[in-house]
Amino acid sequence: MTIASIVDAQKFKRRPFCDTDTTVFDAAVTMALLEVNALAVIEDGQLAGIITDHDILLCLADSGSSFYEQTVNDWMTENPVACPTGAKLSTALNLMAKHEVRNLVITRRGDPLTVVSSKEILARIHEEDELELAVLRGMARKPSDRPNA
Repeated sequence: MTIASIVDAQKFKRRPFCDTDTTVFDAAVTMALLEVNALAVIEDGQLAGIITDHDILLCLADSGSSFYEQTVNDWMTENPVACPTGAKLSTALNLMAKHEVRNLVITRRGDPLTVVSSKEILARIHEEDELELAVLRGMARKPSDRPNA
C-alpha cells in the first residue's frame, strides 16, 4: 500500500498549506480547523518549509505577548522531509524515523500536495493488517463452520 491511499482518503476543505508571511496564530487556527498537526509552508508556489504544532508551542513559550505578531517564516523548519505519493507506507515510516519527524510533506511530480502524519500512516497499516487477519481467520475455520459450506 502506498501514501496515495492516505492522500486519496483525506477530505480537506482546503490543502494544509500556509504562506511564509502567515502569522503563527493564523497557522494554529488553520491547523485546528483542518484537524491536522502540521502545515506545509509555501513561498512563490514552492515548498519553503513545514510548521508543526510543536513549533507553535515553542513560539508561544518564547515570544510571550508578541505571539500574535510572529510569522511562520520565523518558526518553520526549512527544507522539510518530503515523500512522493507512490512511496510505500513502510518507506514513509522509515523516512520519518531516519529524520526524527512526525509529519511528511507529500509531493506529486515534485509539487507539494498535502501533509501526512505518522498517525495516519500507522492507522492505514493497522487497517490493512486487520483485513489480512480477518481473511486468515476465515480461511482457518473448519469447513463446517464456514458460511455456505
